[in-house]
Amino acid sequence: MTLPRTRVLSALSLSTLLLLTGCTAPGGQSPSTSVTGGTGSAGQSGEGPSSGSLEEEPQTELERLLAAGPDEELRSRAAEAVAQMSLDQKAGQVLVGQLGAAGTSPEELERLHLGGVIVMGDAVPTSGGEADLEALSAELTAVQEALQAGRDWSGVVAVDQEGGLVARVKAPLTEWPTPMSYGAAPAGAGEDAEPGATAELTRDGHRLMGAELAELGFTVDFAPSVDVTVGAADPAIGARSFSSDPEAVAALGAAGQQGLLQAGVLASPKHFPGHGSVEDDSHVTMPEQVQSVDELLSRDWAPFQDLIAASHREEQYAPMMMMGHLDVPELDPGVPSSVSSAAYQALRGLGDADYDGVVVTDALNMGALVERFGPNEAPVRALAAGADLLLMPSNVVGAHGALVSAVQDGEVPEERLTEAAERVVTMLMWRDAVAGEVASSGPDEAARADQGADAAGVSEQVSASAITVVDGVCGESMVTDSLQIRGGDETDRMRLADAAQEAGLTLGSGPVVTLVGSARGAAHGDVVVALDAPFGLAESRASEDGALVALYGRTPGAFAALVDVLTGEAEAPGALPVQVGDWPAGTGC
Repeated sequence: MTLPRTRVLSALSLSTLLLLTGCTAPGGQSPSTSVTGGTGSAGQSGEGPSSGSLEEEPQTELERLLAAGPDEELRSRAAEAVAQMSLDQKAGQVLVGQLGAAGTSPEELERLHLGGVIVMGDAVPTSGGEADLEALSAELTAVQEALQAGRDWSGVVAVDQEGGLVARVKAPLTEWPTPMSYGAAPAGAGEDAEPGATAELTRDGHRLMGAELAELGFTVDFAPSVDVTVGAADPAIGARSFSSDPEAVAALGAAGQQGLLQAGVLASPKHFPGHGSVEDDSHVTMPEQVQSVDELLSRDWAPFQDLIAASHREEQYAPMMMMGHLDVPELDPGVPSSVSSAAYQALRGLGDADYDGVVVTDALNMGALVERFGPNEAPVRALAAGADLLLMPSNVVGAHGALVSAVQDGEVPEERLTEAAERVVTMLMWRDAVAGEVASSGPDEAARADQGADAAGVSEQVSASAITVVDGVCGESMVTDSLQIRGGDETDRMRLADAAQEAGLTLGSGPVVTLVGSARGAAHGDVVVALDAPFGLAESRASEDGALVALYGRTPGAFAALVDVLTGEAEAPGALPVQVGDWPAGTGC
């Protein structure tokens, strides 16, 4: 049996990766500025730009907007708009309801003056077993018209679209593998290395994903996750994380944020104060983040700190961050971070100057809060603690009334509500300016028509770059003319069968390829393939002439990449971005 060697992946500095993420602006333009300022190592603030910078080309307006964020004129416009709002209007502006729930019809959106809606999977219309994109786009257009009634700025039309398991809008929209795919793709090694290529791929993938969302009418994607996973002990994040390495997560998170913004879609890195290193799921209960602040600064908070530092240096503006529902005893014992003023102060204080973007809560209907507060109390507590945008309260109509009453009763100072509304309006006005520049500088109509094909090709490229042989045969054929497929679900088996037949293989005999569809499931076979998170490979077994393979996704492109490796047509270039059993991060061919 040929064993893969363990590679120690070189840690590229965030400044180098951010330099390369700017290599191609929308429409193929060259970037106008190089990112020359160093970023701090994990837990440290970055320094200012180097005085030895090379001469730079003038910035386009889009590049200026993406680097510098809202200027004072725009902030003044937003403040003036909020100053003219009634208390009811300001309360609505900071709320995002769940589309399809009470309070989110076009008439109710106008009556409540809501800031926006979020689209969950059950609100996506379907036809023939797939998402009906035409119907979805028409519905989002009606929603946006209602949100903009009487306003000079767009509303929040949001979705959770990370890739992998977290994708609310599915086929025929392009399917993307898990974010961990980007962390598994090689950072570059050897004579032909291309340092930063992984960051470029991450940026391009998120830009194409964002462009399809924008075309449908979305203005916000609550992504990317910049949680630093600890591996198999992490029940909620797993393959939603890029890596267990804080520097890699920071670099790829910055690239993902940049890609979405280049498409005119607001990004929201999440989930502060770090969901990747807790052992409970906040959808069900409140996890306890037992690390000290020093430990958090060196790992979980490092990606947020680097993003905020880059924003302060006007290298890449970070318009929004998401606050999770975690108990951090060293900050505020027993209190969920989403309703803890200490947690908001910690996030805003990570940079050289206070972060002034929007902080949005994670969904306020999650178990971590529902088990402690009523549906109307959680939004009030979150706003009072420091949240600017209140996402998915259990009852958005009740939440709106509770916010108004809390201000009228003096429970929440009106200045706090005004501050939150000003931040939200500033962000949305800035997004409108970005979207306008994207539209004017983006690809022509012919290029837009090919966008879906381009996205599918890049999605497959991500999987082909990430696929990892954790143990077993490297660079040689494991399947010759036929194979048997077991495990996974019906769609997984069908997609692998389609890819195999496309490659000229027959089905029903030959080596057994067993698909592991759950994050920690284990299996036996000639070849065992973990489809999402790779942790189940630790307890899996393959034959002497086979392999244990991490695929990090189950898209058509991922299965095509798998078949190429099985037949020896392509090598598996990826490396584990996280430890799996006894195999350390960096293991691969």
